[in-house]
Amino acid sequence: MLKETKKPIFSLEPGVILANDILSEDGKVLLSQGQLLTAEHISYLKGWDIHFVDIVSGIGPASDDHTILQGEKEFNQFYQDTLQTFKQAFKTICLSPDISLTVIKKLSDWHIIPLIDVHGAIEYLYKIQAHCNYTYRHSINVAIVSGIIGKSIGLNKDKLKNLVLAGLLHDVGKLLITKDILDKPGKLTDPEMTVIKKHPLLGYELLRQADFLREDVKVAVMQHHERNDGSGYPTGLNQHKIHCYAKVIAIADTYDAMTSQRVYRRKLTPFRSAETIAQQMYRQLDLEIGLAFLNFIKNNLINSVVQLSNGKKGKVVYFGDISFERPTVRLLDGTFLDLNENKKIEIVDIVDP
Repeated sequence: MLKETKKPIFSLEPGVILANDILSEDGKVLLSQGQLLTAEHISYLKGWDIHFVDIVSGIGPASDDHTILQGEKEFNQFYQDTLQTFKQAFKTICLSPDISLTVIKKLSDWHIIPLIDVHGAIEYLYKIQAHCNYTYRHSINVAIVSGIIGKSIGLNKDKLKNLVLAGLLHDVGKLLITKDILDKPGKLTDPEMTVIKKHPLLGYELLRQADFLREDVKVAVMQHHERNDGSGYPTGLNQHKIHCYAKVIAIADTYDAMTSQRVYRRKLTPFRSAETIAQQMYRQLDLEIGLAFLNFIKNNLINSVVQLSNGKKGKVVYFGDISFERPTVRLLDGTFLDLNENKKIEIVDIVDP
């Protein structure tokens, strides 16, 4: 978990993160909590005669190759800690790319993997999402879902780490797009959509000079909006020319975008989102990867407690072969409701037991 450690100013190196605000003697905030320190920041603090600072010290291995997080509470706390560090590092990539990307790579290696390994991660992600901090949450969520898919298709440890890092950085190109387009609450115009479609290439260019990042990570960032049928962007590649990591991220990106709360629409349930992926994987998304993810969704949403559109609650007990969004639900009174046979009733939310 992320912790704080008091460090003397003379021992600081660029790349550490402030755990608390740094105040002058008269109470002025010199640097804020979460700031990623550069050499200039350290010199600045020395000029103010600051001798000690509290830094984040927990960016390190969270486990020895085994899951240490148990349950929703630990998942949420670890997620929020990771989010705050990632947010600060992501925001400063353009200013100090080497330092920021080093921090992000550490977070990817040591903090996303434990979140992937938590049983119930898909349901926990759905419950904690909010429209605030969307870009940062979406990046972390795509990394987690990509890792889940990567494990489902049998990637080895090194490939899994590269995939997760690519998922964490997949939208880095959006740092170079104006916020009025990124945060627009309504439908984008055609010229605005043209700008948005540049972000995969912009992301690749931003990462290209980072020699410590593998080329397949950079390629996955560039290709995550390509589609098997050639309908994607930025270059309209077809199935055989798209990197495996990009195919995984495409599914994770699609899933998280649908299950995320946005200013202009409500989030969709994992059941509805899985149904959409099932429809797209025969043409645009990869069939084998899609099937692996949907199988994982089925296994992890069994026993979820859901709110139905008729006001009743129940537990998901069975998925048939026809529809992912219309499973069989056991109601609180013990009766069973097959949503495939009751088309007017649908799942509207996942709720606590």
